[in-house]
Amino acid sequence: MKAPLFLLVLIALTISCNVDKSNERQFEINQTLESGKHFFVQDSSQYAPEFISQLRTFDGTYSSIQLIGKYIIMNETDTCSIPTELPINETVYYHATKGDTAYNLTLKRINYTNIDYDFRVNDKLVKNGQVLLPADLCLARESTADNGEFFLMTQYFDTKEIWACIKIEIENANRASFYILSDNDSTMNFKNVPLLKKK
Repeated sequence: MKAPLFLLVLIALTISCNVDKSNERQFEINQTLESGKHFFVQDSSQYAPEFISQLRTFDGTYSSIQLIGKYIIMNETDTCSIPTELPINETVYYHATKGDTAYNLTLKRINYTNIDYDFRVNDKLVKNGQVLLPADLCLARESTADNGEFFLMTQYFDTKEIWACIKIEIENANRASFYILSDNDSTMNFKNVPLLKKK
């Protein structure tokens, strides 16, 4: 009786291992596009679907594009790194004052491309939501000045209802900027928010 029981346990473990292995790869994208270019994403659950769609249709003279962790690799040699200065699933607070006005921005990175945000002026909520990293992030970096010091920032966008842009300092995320532009409600416009600094 022991031998058949052992055999059944062994078969069950083998099936279990096979199921686990297939689940590990369920979010992988590995395809040849209509253009003939090879497109590979190691784990699509780590990025916004919009980011993957933008990357899939990214125009350029490349034969392959791979998205592996925080790296975008074109032609297996040209590498662009997705910013990960903000810790994953941790809340980071930014603050600035201008006269009697206090500005507070709260950020929380939830994956490689999406950041939850909450923007308040004098403790009153102005807007919250989620900003998305654009697929052309290597081209969307911007130089910003602070007291004569120039540094690079990466832009993230929220285009739902009211357009918003958040820029985060590359390398250490010590500084951030926030900008809102509303076509329908001018009271929602915040074009001159001072540079916010990490608390």
